[in-house]
Amino acid sequence: MKQSVTHFVEAMLLTGLLSLSLLLGACGETATPATTATMAVTTSAAAATTTTAAMTSAATTTAAMISAATTTAAITTAATTTAVMTSATTTAVMTTAPPTTAATTTVAMTSSTAMASGTAATTTVAGSVTNTTYPLTLTDDNKRTLTLPKAPTKIVSLAPSNTEILFALGLNDKIVGVDQFSDYPEAAKAIKKIGGFSDTNIEAVTALAPDLILASSIQSKAQIAALEKQNFMVLILNPSDLAGVVKDFKLVGQATNTNDKAQTLSDNFQKRLDAVTTKIKSASAKPSVYFELDPTLYTVGPGSFVDDIIQKAGGQNIVTDASNPYPQLTQEVIVGKSPQVIFVGDDTSGTDTPDKIMARPGWNTIAAVKNKRVYAINADLTNRPGPRAVDGVEQVAKFLYPDLFK
Repeated sequence: MKQSVTHFVEAMLLTGLLSLSLLLGACGETATPATTATMAVTTSAAAATTTTAAMTSAATTTAAMISAATTTAAITTAATTTAVMTSATTTAVMTTAPPTTAATTTVAMTSSTAMASGTAATTTVAGSVTNTTYPLTLTDDNKRTLTLPKAPTKIVSLAPSNTEILFALGLNDKIVGVDQFSDYPEAAKAIKKIGGFSDTNIEAVTALAPDLILASSIQSKAQIAALEKQNFMVLILNPSDLAGVVKDFKLVGQATNTNDKAQTLSDNFQKRLDAVTTKIKSASAKPSVYFELDPTLYTVGPGSFVDDIIQKAGGQNIVTDASNPYPQLTQEVIVGKSPQVIFVGDDTSGTDTPDKIMARPGWNTIAAVKNKRVYAINADLTNRPGPRAVDGVEQVAKFLYPDLFK
């Protein structure tokens, strides 16, 4: 929705900090299967710490043909693993290990510590994605740990970007509550609203009895503490760059046992980023950019999510030495730096538009104004660290390099 800039400023003032997540955009690939899939072979909790059963060569794995009708994979957990393959031919096609439980074969553990504690985690082996086992201990973006006893069935999202991630992972049927700014996809509008960023309705959340809450950096410590006091599992997503967004796809996928969908989402996201990088390689120079968050001249600096979008799109932010990710500039600084391109989030109130920016007294000397390169952009795409952030990168890159994106 087009009210992201206004909500951004409100949330920033409420936190008392200028380190606001640009989730306020609305306050906001399919992986090609490998030709030959690999087989993730795992051991039970009583087995050795890590067992790898990748059939790579006869030197490391013994394959004995036993039957023309069936295939038996016998795994031993000695110092090495012997996989006995059965087949009528010499070609064995490995597939991803099926879902397992603690009573049978479990997924590969990432460490002996995790195995000893009974905590499971997912791991990727040669392109394959395993299933999550529970209880599962996770570390969120704020370096907090929590342990999920089982796969979540009722989830509450406290940020539009989190809501979009849940939908992208096919978890819409498990979402029981969202913040009032979650408006994408369309189906999100019909989900029960549990307040805004600074006024989450704790009683409403409690009534929903979620077994997982996805929060963001915009929620105060007091809000998080109030939720945890009710014994809710709160996972905070707070990515500062696009790599962090991809990491969060996988983190939520791990928490909800949708690892395959999270891997696909991550792969497609990265492929599109790589495509932009490839296109702008031929550019001779990076245009300087001023990204205006609101008419009071708040902008983005190093360490902010939008700054990374600008860089990935091939721009050079005029703010390079700010002490916080969201500094407030003066008119003199902006005019003095004379950015070649100015971006402004589209504002439905009409207080911050390209025409009004270009009409500001003294701004006529700025390169972007002289060359009419002041653009309104869809802030939902640039300010929400979710699946559509790659759309934001593409949007910015097209404005910066129109000749390369014809």
